[in-house]
Amino acid sequence: MNTIGYLGSATLALGCAAYAAIASAKRFERIFPAPANDVPGTHGGAAAARLPHGVSMTAMALRQGLPELPQRMRALPLDSRGYPVPVFAQRDSGVPDYRRCDSEKLAACVYYKRCCVCGEPVGQYKAFMIDALSAVTRTSLLPPAHIECAKFVAKACPVIEQRVGVSLVWVTRAYEALQHESGLIFRMAEAEQTCWYINGRRANRDEVRSSFEDSLPALYDAAHAKSEAAVFELDTMVARATRYFPAHSAAAFR
Repeated sequence: MNTIGYLGSATLALGCAAYAAIASAKRFERIFPAPANDVPGTHGGAAAARLPHGVSMTAMALRQGLPELPQRMRALPLDSRGYPVPVFAQRDSGVPDYRRCDSEKLAACVYYKRCCVCGEPVGQYKAFMIDALSAVTRTSLLPPAHIECAKFVAKACPVIEQRVGVSLVWVTRAYEALQHESGLIFRMAEAEQTCWYINGRRANRDEVRSSFEDSLPALYDAAHAKSEAAVFELDTMVARATRYFPAHSAAAFR
């Protein structure tokens, strides 16, 4: 009887585990649906993803003026204007809003260690898409992406959103997710590579410095309101961030 009872308990436990795995897989497929691969892509042979109305990316031209689309992003759907829709974008009645993030998809990207842009697994190098202010605080509102996906977003944002100011791709190997009153934020470890962009191209040192000067007053006002120690700490953070400025005043080609 003991043996039968043991076997019954083990069977029940395995059944529960299988049910949990199936439920998790269904949730995973809902958040990261597999791209259709029955039609070969025209961009380097990438699989074509199906759009809501059955139109594949291969049959719909990417909007003019965008940077070259990375291989991993070629399975993403396009919106009505021809822009690739990243995983993190919030959808309102099916229409993507690039300025708002889907919290459920972001949580799934963190849990499954997936790129928040293309949805594929990230490797040892994580790229964060941030602004000049975030280079001081070392925090990001978005989880990491692939380096090439992050660079595409940094270069394409001015085209899609008419965004002004510099963007920074912060490449590191480690980060931690922290719970904040407004949701998750991500604290980045030391950068192993930084790439600054402005108006869809690489930014030069003078442009980055100007963006910093525009962003810092608000931080210093908050620090002065706290204490002299907070101001000293901010001075240290700013000095640390300036080490990642571009080396030259002339902008790089790409």
